[in-house]
Amino acid sequence: MTVEIREAALCVVRRDGTFLVAEIVDPRTGIVLHRPPGGGLEVDETPAQALCRELREELGLHADHLTPLGSIQHVWYWEGREVRERAWIFEVDAAADPRLDAGDTPVLLEANGAQIKTVWRPLQPTDDSLPPLCPESLTELLADSAAHPCDNSPQ
Repeated sequence: MTVEIREAALCVVRRDGTFLVAEIVDPRTGIVLHRPPGGGLEVDETPAQALCRELREELGLHADHLTPLGSIQHVWYWEGREVRERAWIFEVDAAADPRLDAGDTPVLLEANGAQIKTVWRPLQPTDDSLPPLCPESLTELLADSAAHPCDNSPQ
């Protein structure tokens, strides 16, 4: 199996006890994952710069203020690869975009033209039928950041 090592920047947008995720489907396995919007860092790009670029490209969102929440190192599987990823997590206020503030679920547009559905996922899910979250430990980071809002600061 091919192993990919990467850094990514992901965006948490909270609204009414939920947060926005893309519902991604692995084209090889058909496995559905919930993943916050964002993407990989390019050469000489900071996590914040990468996230601002990804949000502009994928959602047409111009984020003026990013709140750093921390980072998560995790392993996930995508298109037959093991992906070892350090994901920098930032929060963006839903009020930054009228669509998000209204609770809309904008289509996420990938660089290859693929359109990906977004959904509002409960912060405290009570439904075991939800797709796995990627990264899996994101809910723990979100709970910790709510308890200690000034402790996490990605570079």
